[in-house]
This record gives sequence, C-alpha cells and structure tokens, in this order.
Amino acid sequence: MPGTERAELCACGGRAGFRPDIEGLRGLAVLLVVAFHCGMPGLSGGFVGVDVFFVLSGYLITGLLIAEIRETGKLNLLEFYARRVRRLLPAAGLVIAVTLLVTAAMLAPQEVIFAGRAGRAAAVYMSNLFFSINAANYFAPNVKTNPLLHTWSLAVEEQFYLFWPLLILLGLRFSRSVRALAVVEAAVTLASFGACLWWTANSGAFAFYQLPARAWEFGVGGLAVLVPHGDLRLSSIGRQALGWWGIWGIVLSAIVITDASNFPGWIALIPVAGTASVLIASADAQVVALLGSRPLAILGRLSYSWYLWHWPILVFALVLLPNLGIAGKVTVAAASLALAAATHYLIENPVRFHPFLKARPALCVGLAAGLAAGSLTAATLSMRFGVHLSNASEMKAITAAVADIALLPRDKCVALGESAALKTCIFGNASSATHVVLFGDSHAIQWFNPLLRIAESHGWSLTTMVKSGCPAADIVSPGFSSGFAASCAAWRESAIHRIVSLRPAVVFTASAAIYRVSVEDWRAGTHRTLLALSDGGMEVAAMRDTPIAGFDIPTCLARSLRLFHTGRACEIERATVLDPALFEAEKEAARGLPNVHFLDLTDQLCRADACWATSQGELIYRDSNHLTGTAAERLTQPLEAQLVPIVMPWAYAKRSSYR
Repeated sequence: MPGTERAELCACGGRAGFRPDIEGLRGLAVLLVVAFHCGMPGLSGGFVGVDVFFVLSGYLITGLLIAEIRETGKLNLLEFYARRVRRLLPAAGLVIAVTLLVTAAMLAPQEVIFAGRAGRAAAVYMSNLFFSINAANYFAPNVKTNPLLHTWSLAVEEQFYLFWPLLILLGLRFSRSVRALAVVEAAVTLASFGACLWWTANSGAFAFYQLPARAWEFGVGGLAVLVPHGDLRLSSIGRQALGWWGIWGIVLSAIVITDASNFPGWIALIPVAGTASVLIASADAQVVALLGSRPLAILGRLSYSWYLWHWPILVFALVLLPNLGIAGKVTVAAASLALAAATHYLIENPVRFHPFLKARPALCVGLAAGLAAGSLTAATLSMRFGVHLSNASEMKAITAAVADIALLPRDKCVALGESAALKTCIFGNASSATHVVLFGDSHAIQWFNPLLRIAESHGWSLTTMVKSGCPAADIVSPGFSSGFAASCAAWRESAIHRIVSLRPAVVFTASAAIYRVSVEDWRAGTHRTLLALSDGGMEVAAMRDTPIAGFDIPTCLARSLRLFHTGRACEIERATVLDPALFEAEKEAARGLPNVHFLDLTDQLCRADACWATSQGELIYRDSNHLTGTAAERLTQPLEAQLVPIVMPWAYAKRSSYR
C-alpha cells in the first residue's frame, strides 16, 4: 500500500530525480490514516489517506513503466514483479505472521478463527474481497475489530499491479503514442469512476473494497504523470495555487468527510484531485518545502511499515486496555512507529536492495510464492487453533452462544442485503382464525423462538415478515447505502400492505435502536408505521428494544477467560444501554392510536444498575445487541403474560361474530 516505490520519476510530465514532495505526501497520508484509527477529533475522514496512496501508486508506477519502455523499447514484466515482491512482501509476511501469533495468544476463539480466515485471504492478495463480503453480511463477525482489516488496501494495490503494466504495454505497443495511451487510461479511469458511483449508491461495501470501483484513483495518478508541464501554461503563482489547493483539498476532505458520507462516491474526488494537483504542481518551491520537511520525509520513508504495524498494535492494545483513550491510542501508535523503523531498516531495505536478489528476478517471484505459502500455512494453523480453543470446556457455552440464532430459516424467511423481496413464512396452526404477524428487522427475528412457542401452545398461526437491517419504523439511517435504503423502503411498504390485507389479530413489531437517526426522526418514522398498521384495524404489539452493549459480549467473556479478567467487566450499565428517550419517542408516536400496545421485558434482562451478560451459566447475547435463541426462548412466559391479553379480546370478538 503506502510507499510502493521510491519517490523518483523520469517520464513524460514529471521531473527527473528524487521527489521530496511525494515522500511528504506519503507521510501526510499515513499520518491521516493513523490519526483516524486513533479517533483523533476533527479527522473523521482520515481514511482518505488510503486514496492518496492509491493516486501516488498510479503516478509512480505509470511514470516508471513508461520511462522503462522509452529507454529500453520494452517492458520487463518479470523484473517489474520482482521489484514489487522485494519491496512489499517480506514486511507484509512478517506482520501477518506476528499478528496471527499474537491473536492466537490473546483473543477469543471466534476472533482467532476470523483473523485466520482474513490471513488466508491476505496471503493470496484477496483480503479486499474477503472483507467486502463479510462487511455486507449482516450475520458475519464485525470486520472493524479484525487485526488484519487494513490489508484490504494492500490487496487492491497488488491487483492493480497485475493489470496496469499490461494496459500500458498494450497501449504503447499498438499506438506508440503517449497521448494515445492517455486516451486509453482516461477511458479506463472514467469507466471505473462511473462504476464507483453506481456501486457506492447501490452496494457500498463493494465500492469501498474492490479494485473495479477504486481503479479510477490509480488512473488519475497515471494521467497526472502524462500531463506535460509545458502544456499547462501555468504561471508560478498559478502552479503555487494549484499545489496549495491540492494540499488543502486533502486536509479538508479528512476533516469534513465521515463514514456516513457514502464513500467513496463522488466525494472521493476531493482527496484524489487534491493529490493529483500537488503532483502536477510539483515545481512550486513552497509546496516542495512543506512536503519535503524532515518530519514528513521520515514518516514518508517509514509509511509502508507504519501502515502495516499500527492497526494490529492498536487492536491488541484495546484488547488489553479496553478503556484506552485517544492519548493512549496515540502513544501506542507512536510506539508502533519504532516497530516500523526496525522493519524498514532490518527487513525492507536489506531484501529490497540485496544484490543477490536484484540479479535474480525469477528467484524473487519464487520468493513471493514461498511467502504466500508460509502465510497460508500460518493462517490455516491459526484457524485450527481457534477451533481447538472454541471446543475447550470453558469456551463451549460461549461458542454455542455465537451460533445460537433464532430457529427461523434465514434463506427462506428473511430478506437479506438489498433484496426488497417480501418473504413470508407461516408457522403454528396455519388454519387458525387467530393470526399473529412478526414484523421488523433482526431484533424482531430474535423474538421468533418464544413467539413460536406461544403460538403453538394457543393454536395460533404465526406469519413472519422480516428483513435484516431494515426497521419497522419508516426511517433512513445515514449508514444505509442508497440501494439498501430503497430496498428497505420498498420491502417495508410491501410488508405493511400485506399485513393489512391479512388483517391479523396482532402485529408484533420490533426494531433495533441502533440506527443513527435523531429522536425526532425516530418518533416520526415510528408514527408513520404505527398509523398505517392501526388504520388497518388490527392490534399492534410494539416491543421495546433490548439493551445494547457497546461491545461484543461473547468476545468479551472469552477474552476474560484467556486474559484472566473478571467476567463482571462484561456487564453493561443499565443507564448506558437503554435509551429512554427513544422509548418515549415510540410511545409519543402512538399517541391517539388506541390499538397500539407496548411490551417491555427490560426487567427480565437487567437489575437496577446493570444488565446481565449471562444467566444461569449461559450467555444472554450472541453479539453486542442480539439475544441468543435460547435466552429469548427463556422469556416465553413473561412475553406470553404481556401478549396474550392483547390477542384474546380480539379472538373472543372474532368467535362472537361467528355466532
């Protein structure tokens, strides 16, 4: 990822020789990424440092490849890939191996297995695909705490290296013209940018992680190196303005962009264009002086190793010190810079510049295969060790809880991802005159087990209409991609229409209180849904959401066992996990609707000051906010006590109407 080539250039519009401004751009980019991961206030978009790296890679690699073709009349792909191997893989292989080793020593079994799976993908430069799939899978582990998450960008870059030299080689072979090559690169760049816009709107995870949606950033860098400086006809002041605009564009994007900005999309143009502007305006002395300053130059030189080390070190530090603040994170990140320096001088440079390896490119490519095989072996052993840990007697209850999801068949009965299909499933006594409908998101799904038991014991029919991540309340979360938002709205409308047509005795609704909307928006969205159901003439039983921890409870308990912490550290304060404002907003939304009832089982899950993580030796939660199927089923009786009085008057009235 960062620092893939020396900051040198000798091609087309670039100036020959060392480029201190490029080294400084690397330093700025890695500083933004690290600051973002440390949670530095005011840098909510620090992740754009990755986009800066992508543009730099496109610029440097394009320039070096064209220079080689111009000087020798050909492109030695074997030598090119050998340089990439010597530059990137030894340090990456070391970090992957050490990360998996520490993970196996410290983390929960499910984390060890998940990190092993990520390591396996990273070994073959496919971790971006791995994380995009798991980030989009509602039931997958949380990718944000995986110590190898940052390797996704390495995979994108490696994939770029596979196709970009071939594009340049073919372009110059058929046209023999740099301008014609620029047209080809521009076409690829525009196509990728268009795909990025579409995927960002319709499939956010794919747009963020995958090369087809990111190739345009490399392409912009490649086009920047093809711009002849003489053709710009910029004055010294104009070039200075361009360079300073570029720097401020990068910094501004790190300040104003957030993880709710539907990134990358069009807004990624700001850091990408800013980086290209700095590269094109490289002759300006002021810009070069700033970016070439000693602190940024040092960070730029160590950027690749620092990028590799800082993330897993931060993850492990937070495992040992869960309450680590920003100052602590910054200290840890600074300490990881020492590891980066050691790796740079003891691993990176000796391998990269070793005369024996430089003279044997085929051996270097073989080294790549050996490193990949070694990383695959380490990842496989990590996964096996994780499985072994999960089967240990003290871990069995935790392992069982993670997989203890409601018995509702997901493939058949749950709308997933961006599907707007209304999947309905009927359980219990399908011919019963008393129908109950379960409606909502995954927090409705978690009540399926006790509802099924109640329906079976009373001879009712239970129909499910659920979609993961899509609340019953008519709201749009800032975290939704436009594609998911559209599918959620369409699904909700279809579900309400279907429910009204069924005219059930009761609609049981439940939604997770985790969507990042204001209390007012939540009240208004809840009112729209309750009004539509109430106008349909049926009773509505709205369940108050369960307590939501700010951490994964099974993971916390497993870590406690491994690190000798007390299990009470995994309990959650009642005052911090129940938002009374949201529940009050829901009740306000039902004001004037006489057939809306609220169910609340909070006292079954919490004592006066805290909410339990376990009960009778078994876990209550399977993650940070979902009850296990077993824990929910244990709440059958208290749920029945609140639900039956709502259903029975309807059932009695129904029977009376038949007489």
